[in-house]
Amino acid sequence: MSAQTEIPKAKMATVELLGAVDRGPSLTDQVYEKLRHGLLMGVWSPGEKLTARKLSRDLGVSLTPAREAIMRLVNEGALDVSEKRTFSTVDLDCEQYREVMRIRTALEPIAIELATPLFSQEEITRLEALNEQMKGMISEERYNDALQIDSEFHLTICDRAEQPLMRSIIDTLWLRAGPTRNRLSHSYRKRLIGYENHKRILAAIQLRDAAGAAVALKRDLTEGAAVIVSVLGGDKANVEGQQ
Repeated sequence: MSAQTEIPKAKMATVELLGAVDRGPSLTDQVYEKLRHGLLMGVWSPGEKLTARKLSRDLGVSLTPAREAIMRLVNEGALDVSEKRTFSTVDLDCEQYREVMRIRTALEPIAIELATPLFSQEEITRLEALNEQMKGMISEERYNDALQIDSEFHLTICDRAEQPLMRSIIDTLWLRAGPTRNRLSHSYRKRLIGYENHKRILAAIQLRDAAGAAVALKRDLTEGAAVIVSVLGGDKANVEGQQ
């Protein structure tokens, strides 16, 4: 290299430094994704308090990315913040939950209609395995684990629809209602109603019956929603838009 084209030492140090920057997701992004996934899966109960200190300790990160991730979810309406600046999962009242479910029961049947012809046999087999796994967890009274498998089952279907905007809207609804889904009674789950509804959904998908899959999915959503509404203090027999 000639004298004219040599890179000055100071410039070389800068180049080396810039080259060392990790271009992967930031710590805040990683914490955000873990928190978001947990909310979608129903990991936390409604109204459960979250602190940046505990989150940072659990995930092995500093306080700053934990705080920033929490604030992102607050801004998205997925977490609540009190006047004293304490953070908690959203605790929906009966009317708020009904509103979320009216929209879910409108959108998710559309998603499964679009997804049904796209599923491979391998993907259907995986959904069947998830459903059996959920059944096993319920039999062991591992209700929180079963709820997370139920969430994975439904969100996998939404993913397969390949409709990014629709999925984004559905995610927003799940982030709001995820904790409230923990209010589904143990007696309802023990009767394996959700498991049997999932079998109907899978049978329709296997036949490539998109309309049938949509009907089966809506039944699953409305039956579970009616139970939660009754727990929240509403009238199980009059869940507007759910029957």
